Amino acid sequence: DEGVRRALADKPNLICLDADMATSNATLVCQELRKNTFVPIILLGSRSDETDVVFALGMGADYYLVKPFRNAELAAYAEAAIRRETFYCRLRTDCDIVRIKDLVLDFCAHELRRNGRPISLSPTEFRLIEVLARNAGRTMSRDQLLDSVWELKADGIYSRTIDVHIGRIRRKIGDNPLKPRYIVTVPGFGYKMVSD
Repeated sequence: DEGVRRALADKPNLICLDADMATSNATLVCQELRKNTFVPIILLGSRSDETDVVFALGMGADYYLVKPFRNAELAAYAEAAIRRETFYCRLRTDCDIVRIKDLVLDFCAHELRRNGRPISLSPTEFRLIEVLARNAGRTMSRDQLLDSVWELKADGIYSRTIDVHIGRIRRKIGDNPLKPRYIVTVPGFGYKMVSD
């Protein structure tokens, strides 16, 4: 609780959480931080199982680094996360608004609305739907989405991560994957946001 309060009060450029600390549950801390901030979060942990990595990313982490890692690797992830957030801050100042059917994406307000009601998305989910919306009508491969949203490919970031995030977005916007209105699956390749 104290760490979350300090992180929100100090407004850092980046947050690194150690998933192996006995005093706290890093994924719950990450989830709590995500409710209140878009600052990039790197989760450090010794568990390398795909389900653990996907779970951590689903809870709001932007990256998951498996211990032991090289210091240069952590520094590269930190620089990429800060660079990406700086890039998205610049995009938000452009105040673009994209409309697809009854969805409205306001990049300046960092907000998604459906039928006028706001839909809560994690920063990673918002970046993912933003990439799809800016490329509406165009099929994006999982690799293209990984490169666009996470910038760095890593052993800890799998194409399955894209599927998990797309599934969460679909649930939040009420999109049935069997009869999609917004996000279409292109089997064996990736996803496409329908164009209006």
